[in-house]
Amino acid sequence: MLTNEKVSYDGGVLNVIDVPARQCECDTLIALGDGVIVDGYKKELEKSGIIGDITVSLTKLKERYGPMDFLAPALKA
Repeated sequence: MLTNEKVSYDGGVLNVIDVPARQCECDTLIALGDGVIVDGYKKELEKSGIIGDITVSLTKLKERYGPMDFLAPALKA
């Protein structure tokens, strides 16, 4: 099953499409690594001062980023 992940950030809304998900009782779950990429990209948009609603596919984000791109700087601190 594929879903869309919508997250607000300072400046707009990030809509990540085609996110693999699993339906559990009353919740839709996405993989932890995918969530890290979505959240990390949201922080990149905020840091860069991007304004507006952004739509991007998870596949395109994964071509450029992996979870460790966002976790490694936090682990070094």
